[in-house]
Amino acid sequence: MINILVPVSFTDYSVNALTYALTLAKRFPAKVTILHSFSEYEDIEEDALPDMPNSEESVQRREMDARKRLLSLCKSVINKINKAHEIEIESRFEFGYPEDIIVDVCEELKADVVIMGTKSKGETIKELLGSITSDVMKRASAPVLAVPAHSSVNLEKLSQVLFITEFSDKDYLSVHKLIRLITPFNSVIHAIGFIQKKPDNDDLLKLEKFKEYCKSTYRNNQMIFDYELCQSFIPGIEDYVSHNNIDLIAMTRRKRNMIAKLFNTEITRKILFHTDIPLLVFHP
Repeated sequence: MINILVPVSFTDYSVNALTYALTLAKRFPAKVTILHSFSEYEDIEEDALPDMPNSEESVQRREMDARKRLLSLCKSVINKINKAHEIEIESRFEFGYPEDIIVDVCEELKADVVIMGTKSKGETIKELLGSITSDVMKRASAPVLAVPAHSSVNLEKLSQVLFITEFSDKDYLSVHKLIRLITPFNSVIHAIGFIQKKPDNDDLLKLEKFKEYCKSTYRNNQMIFDYELCQSFIPGIEDYVSHNNIDLIAMTRRKRNMIAKLFNTEITRKILFHTDIPLLVFHP
């Protein structure tokens, strides 16, 4: 059974992620947990209430409304599920900040994947740096799938999957988890390393070793292995996605040292906010 955790904030993009999760779940015996994290504090600037947004009365009113919306959403999901599909639906209402609650519930449930909605590409720098999705990607032990609000992916298929790789040891476990999640879709996996200069002998050796391992271990999966030369990382990925009709991007999150973090936006965040293709990130 595949254990899927879907955080919802009742926005269009979080409900879109739930739709994606249910489509994925139809291909497995699956349990889908719909999670809402409720914070007693609400930013006054974003609050629709006329005054005293964080008064006890206001908080109680918002909590009651959130509980009703979660219950309504779960009922709607259950009514849409075909009895032929082995899908179990559960809801969770928790108090706290989403980036903390999602990670804790993910660990508690031993989720196989967390599926989260994101706004479309082109968000502001403030939204980029404060993204709950990217925070969860950094901290969660399970893979996190970010589904953009305006993704044009056909949810009934995942024909072409780009696995961005360095052909490193960490990518062996990631590709195993990836194949477990997408096997029912008969996808072609493009295991591609994006580099700025021609691969040297060590690069080619790593590629060949990774290729031989995958060919012997995943005999029933179609896979392509190669390096892609590009001067700039993000445009290189976008070109590859466009030319190969990619439906999903997957990658292992790379840890950087503290100095690099100060001067460079993490690669996963760059990809997350520069593409409308769903992004699946594995914890190293």
